[in-house]
Amino acid sequence: MPTQKSLLSESEEVALLKDLAESLNEANDVSQAMSAILPRLSQVLGLKTAWAFRFDPGRSTFVEVGASGLPPALEQNQAEALKSGWCECQERMVKGRLASAINIVRCSRLKNALGDKAGLNFHASIPLKMNGRPLGILNLAAQGTTVFTKPALDLLRAIGYHVAVTMDRASLLGDMRRRNQQLESLGELARTLMAVTDRRQLFNQAIDGFQGHMGFEGVAIYENGQVVHQVQRDAHLESEYSYRDHHIPLLPESERLILHDACSALAAPIPHFPMTLRIESRNSNAFGPIDEEILTAFAWYLTALIEHIDLYQQALDAARWAERRQIAADLHDSVSQHLFSAQLLAHTIRQHREDFSDKITETRLNRLQSVIGQSQLEMRRLIEAVRPDNVPLPVEMRHRLVRLKDAVGERLTWAIPDAQIILSPRAQDAVLRIVDEALQNAIKHTGSAPIRVTLFQSLQAIQIGVADRGPGFDPAGVLSGYGLNTMRDRASAIGIGFRIISHVNRGTKVSLTVSRELTIHE
Repeated sequence: MPTQKSLLSESEEVALLKDLAESLNEANDVSQAMSAILPRLSQVLGLKTAWAFRFDPGRSTFVEVGASGLPPALEQNQAEALKSGWCECQERMVKGRLASAINIVRCSRLKNALGDKAGLNFHASIPLKMNGRPLGILNLAAQGTTVFTKPALDLLRAIGYHVAVTMDRASLLGDMRRRNQQLESLGELARTLMAVTDRRQLFNQAIDGFQGHMGFEGVAIYENGQVVHQVQRDAHLESEYSYRDHHIPLLPESERLILHDACSALAAPIPHFPMTLRIESRNSNAFGPIDEEILTAFAWYLTALIEHIDLYQQALDAARWAERRQIAADLHDSVSQHLFSAQLLAHTIRQHREDFSDKITETRLNRLQSVIGQSQLEMRRLIEAVRPDNVPLPVEMRHRLVRLKDAVGERLTWAIPDAQIILSPRAQDAVLRIVDEALQNAIKHTGSAPIRVTLFQSLQAIQIGVADRGPGFDPAGVLSGYGLNTMRDRASAIGIGFRIISHVNRGTKVSLTVSRELTIHE
């Protein structure tokens, strides 16, 4: 062929190799390397088409392809003809029979490709190695039927060394990019999982997300040897090109825990818990140091997330226990006392009904009815304390006042706007309890005097008032009673402003100031 009669002198060859090395130094992937060498080889050997495969020896498969100057038959469908099917040169490399640059007289890919082949029939295959480690194959195609001469193959072998250096650097850069992308994805996944508050849900979402973000074929989490959750990817979705050695030995059956055809596996214990995180692959030696680093990092993430959930559940249990204790205390302090009073009244009426006049008996019965009614109100208040959250405060207040008005009549009025004010659960519960206590005191101690409840808003706070026109009292002279200490303590615990204004014969007003910081929705 015409290109064979113009082999270079030694100085020209050195200059060519130097020029190629400088050009390849700027290439960061296989395609860039092919684009860098073709213009030089076109001048020397008349070559216009080159493609290369990057080989992963751990997986025994080709994982990347780059090309330049392809004829239409090979270029169509994103070079699909190079990315699938059997290939003699690839099989030779996998089987260890491609030790040096050789002529592939009839290229199987060119032979089977459909369309315009630009006169290409054969190519030279050059193994790309670094320190004896196979990195890939460089294929250079030529027109006609004449094969490359030995001097031409020797030159291509020297060029292949420079391409191998570029491919090795590209592989390292690719590993670095992959590691950084995986760590970034791992951080995003961990942030998403922080919102999970249930262990089972955590394991399901964690394994699904880990497999989705990292692309591993099989992922599972085991607790005391039992599968908690696992997910696997179909074999046909594997990211690989062309030839794959299908004679890779499987793992022993006892070690194939996720994939029935697993050839390699990697596991990491989840620290502080009897659990293991495991990944499997259908490729041999599929996992390297980066995968081990990612797996270990995620295992530690899971430890932190599990501990977070356990602490949340402990806090939730403590809050429930505290609420139960509070309800028990409220039952003892209010309902229990009311029922005890009702029991004494009933006993007195039964023992002395013959000694009482009808009027006295009626008075006692009215008193008994009143005590039972108060007990019912207290029970309703306690039941409402455990109702679902996120009910607007004005709605809850009006709901209680409407029901209370049925018992006390028209002397109870209110001015509460229809506002979507929702306090934090503790703050809303404290406000409602204080208002209930203030209303109970007003009902007990003001006879038939009017009672009015108000709610006003400002940019800084919400003002709530319970005012009556009863006999009033001197707050400075009252050390206990009227539930004042209870109301004051509830307000102080949450950070609610609490104030009582009362004057003898001029009524009483209980005032609450709730900061906007205690609201969770408006």
